[in-house]
Amino acid sequence: MKRLPIVLTCVLLVALVIVPACQRRIIAAFGSNSEIVIVTSQRCAEEAAALKTILEREMLTVQYEQAFTVRVTTSGEVKPEEDRKNIVLLEFLDPQTSVSKKILSLAGSDKDAFRQGSMKYKAVHERWARGQVVMIVAAPTREGLGETLASDADRIFSFVSAEVQTRLNRALFAAGEQQVVTEGFAADYGWSLRLPLGYEVDQSHASQRVITMLKDQPARMITVYWEEGEWSDRAAIGLERKKMLGWEFWDQYEIVEETLDIQDGTFLGHEGAVLSGTWENKKYISGGFYVTYCFACEKCRRNYVIDASVFAPGLEKLPLIRELKAVLSTFECCQ
Repeated sequence: MKRLPIVLTCVLLVALVIVPACQRRIIAAFGSNSEIVIVTSQRCAEEAAALKTILEREMLTVQYEQAFTVRVTTSGEVKPEEDRKNIVLLEFLDPQTSVSKKILSLAGSDKDAFRQGSMKYKAVHERWARGQVVMIVAAPTREGLGETLASDADRIFSFVSAEVQTRLNRALFAAGEQQVVTEGFAADYGWSLRLPLGYEVDQSHASQRVITMLKDQPARMITVYWEEGEWSDRAAIGLERKKMLGWEFWDQYEIVEETLDIQDGTFLGHEGAVLSGTWENKKYISGGFYVTYCFACEKCRRNYVIDASVFAPGLEKLPLIRELKAVLSTFECCQ
């Protein structure tokens, strides 16, 4: 057997050590899904306080709760926060600070747009950690940043909410999923839905075109219902079906009419109605929050009612609803 020359052997050994070390490995982001860290400089302390107020607005589920929990650091140092799940970099760009330099670096091809003020927001996913989103809120000058925070509060809140939801949608299945179940949905019913581990599926009512899913402690409930035909009033008929599904398939679950909100909206590109509010079960003296999507899939000529409900006494409902929305974001009408 021939031996490799000593020099060649050494080169191979060095390569085995160096190549893995040169590969970029990033750790998983940590922290609460509802926590947002605002990183800025001391000069933007006032603006950071304004942004904190925007993001911590109260939203009504069963009761009022903060949309997000926000922590502000005005150290100007980004590095200590690079492993968090949801980061907002807030700064005006001129004169430059370490934060504004980081913003321009992350802006990439949009750098000039930020400098000119034609672009104020951008999100970068998994820049420093897996399952992370870094959001930029910036303006060329202090005056411009203050005006943006004062006049665009709703837009900023919607931007951050959407990017946090997108991050969760992407990260939800990191711990695994029930692929066989997803494939079974597609084969048997003509639609599919990815399910994380821990959800139990009840297909005993499939003949009635109803599939329910449950993850307990706290309870997260998903219902998928479909039927053929034309719905002349999607919101009204969807509400009818929603009431039927709660009563017949969730053991006399009823919506609380006083809290019912009906909006025109979309679900994964399908136009429809979005219902939300609180539900109650007088039989078990229980209740919770729900969001329901009623829409038609033109491709398969079906109407769908897809519901996400939570039962979590003493716990915040918004984080659980975000988790359920992440699951529903994987729905496909594939018949």
